[in-house]
Amino acid sequence: MAKTYHHGDLKKAAIRRTVEIIQKKGEADFTLREVAQSLKVSHTAVYRHFKSKQDLLSHIAEEGFNKLTQAFLKELENHRQPRQRLQAIGKVYIEFALLHSGHYRSMFHQELRCAKEQRPEVEEAGWRALNILIECITAGIKSQTFRKTDPTIAARSVWSGIHGFSVLLIDGQFQSLESKAAIDEALTNHLSFLERGLLR
Repeated sequence: MAKTYHHGDLKKAAIRRTVEIIQKKGEADFTLREVAQSLKVSHTAVYRHFKSKQDLLSHIAEEGFNKLTQAFLKELENHRQPRQRLQAIGKVYIEFALLHSGHYRSMFHQELRCAKEQRPEVEEAGWRALNILIECITAGIKSQTFRKTDPTIAARSVWSGIHGFSVLLIDGQFQSLESKAAIDEALTNHLSFLERGLLR
């Protein structure tokens, strides 16, 4: 017998279940019918909330960027110095990718990023996350901790470096990093390497 959901509950349940599917498979390989079957509802019920796989991905991506932003802000409460804040942002980012790979893979999925029609909410959520890094670098430049440069260009470069490390890590490409201690050490070394490009 099909499950019944109150209005809005099915939407949340579909997002949550899809995140679990992506995390289990290690890639955003799913259909709306598959999601519906796993929730024991008709596929038409899921289509009432999401017009396509891409639409569902965009909602997961939006949620992911919002969660990442919240994690940034929470961690930054414990740090005041620009270098500490930059390290904190990098660590939160990589830890988020490891712990929330279902969201993370959706946030940067090619099918979503190449979409002709993008939900503005996704772009806005992504910008809010990036802007935290831009503000951190801007503060570091003002305090003369970091060299004078365009903070947006610098933030994109740092973000790219952190992102690449994260993707390789969750894809199991760093086989030598088998323990949490080894991952933490590699993470610190990587972030220090990226930081040196900003120092005066």
